[in-house]
Amino acid sequence: MLNILDHNFNLHATRIPRLTAGIEVVQRPGLTCIDSGLSCDTFNIIHLTDTGQFQAADLKLILDHFRNKQFAYCLWINREQLSPEVAYLFNELRLTRQNAEPGMVLDLNHYREITHPLHASIRLARTEDDVRQFADIIARNWDPPDEHVRQYYARTAAHYLDPENQIRLALCYEGNTPAGVVEIFASDRETIGLYGLATLLSFRGRGIGNALMTYALNLALRDGYQQAILQASEDGIGIYERLGFREITTFYEYA
Repeated sequence: MLNILDHNFNLHATRIPRLTAGIEVVQRPGLTCIDSGLSCDTFNIIHLTDTGQFQAADLKLILDHFRNKQFAYCLWINREQLSPEVAYLFNELRLTRQNAEPGMVLDLNHYREITHPLHASIRLARTEDDVRQFADIIARNWDPPDEHVRQYYARTAAHYLDPENQIRLALCYEGNTPAGVVEIFASDRETIGLYGLATLLSFRGRGIGNALMTYALNLALRDGYQQAILQASEDGIGIYERLGFREITTFYEYA
């Protein structure tokens, strides 16, 4: 199950970048790197997938690349890959831990559809303007909003809307105002990942996050997926556990 979670994360980081001019995806033994062309650690990602294979020299070159460009970036590694030797190397390369997020999985065979009054206010992105609204909510996770996030989605909107790419962006509205979002990302016919769950500050406490989660899980169940995976933020883990998600690893973020 850990491999399934790590694989979904890796594909989520690379699927749209591989299709987009001006975004570079680099594969080396045991690691993947994405340079979005923007100074944005949401999309400039180093993912260590197999520390038994990766070479310290490759990681150093990638770090030098981002540092020389003065680009923000982040490195992700799961708990099982973070050996004492790797932790020592990170220290030598001046990488410091920024965050820790539980990696969680839900067996959809044990999930039953949940109804929510806000499901009627949720729709999937169909147009580039819908993607722009989705991006605006993600960007406003920061104060001030991250303009690089808006730029990234403007460049990649057509790929997100292409059904061949198996990505759905769900938006929850209050009236005509987008209030919350979640991304539903399929890595294969059995597994979906849920990413970017966010509710604007002024709309929090109204059940929007729970409505988006159950909407996404209901959709996954109806479409025949077997499991849903996610990385849990500290304020969301209780919601996920109540829905039946269980923790199987921890993902660590370094920069």
